[in-house]
Amino acid sequence: MSKQIHEMSFEEISKLQTLGLDDTFPFTCKACGKCCKNRRDIVLTPFDVFRIAGYLGRTPEEIISRYCKVYEGQDSHFPIVWLAPVPPDNACPFLRNKRCFVHNAKPVVCRVYPLARIYQVSGESKYYLNGSSCSHEPKPVAVREWIGDIATEESEQAGRVWTDGLMCLLPAIHPDKLGHREDREQILRAVFAYLWLPYDTKEAYTPQLKRNLWLLKEYLQEHFGIKVPQTEEFLSSLKERYEK
Repeated sequence: MSKQIHEMSFEEISKLQTLGLDDTFPFTCKACGKCCKNRRDIVLTPFDVFRIAGYLGRTPEEIISRYCKVYEGQDSHFPIVWLAPVPPDNACPFLRNKRCFVHNAKPVVCRVYPLARIYQVSGESKYYLNGSSCSHEPKPVAVREWIGDIATEESEQAGRVWTDGLMCLLPAIHPDKLGHREDREQILRAVFAYLWLPYDTKEAYTPQLKRNLWLLKEYLQEHFGIKVPQTEEFLSSLKERYEK
């Protein structure tokens, strides 16, 4: 199984084939479910959890509690939420009879496979061909057709805000910045609680993410003295957009 983008170095990412929406790539899906097995790398963003929760009529907390595990990223030192594999073949917990039972709300990383999507600082998204474990004879597939509704304005906006938020938060709470504080576990718990849990799935996602980023920024500063001056302008703009 190829590495996911979040596991790669910048050097490894730079070697991947970059694709535009009007490009094609070789692939054939026979819906065999092979790509859903032997997986310990399906990482979920808050948007993924939000969509799955809405689809199943659950809360984000219920989805994470039932289907996921949370750990601290080895390099990012940031909370990582991933789908807990099911024995005996370490299959995705949403796999039933070779089919995904949350297909209409499946995680973005699964929806675009074998592609990967990265948001640039400019706000644009890029797609990369990240390899495939499928052995079927490939045929040309159009990127735009393959990703389908993933390229909607809602999804793109959610991805941009999440990426911008990570760029603010990652350096702010990284041990290189804070050192190895005794309250590090409490800091990570706060980040997880603010960014993954407090969402109403009947309301639009992105305004809630902006609100949660702002509230987390305030909480980290008030309770842990964590402040990153270079993110102030961006987070202030979140507050302005949230209050309008």
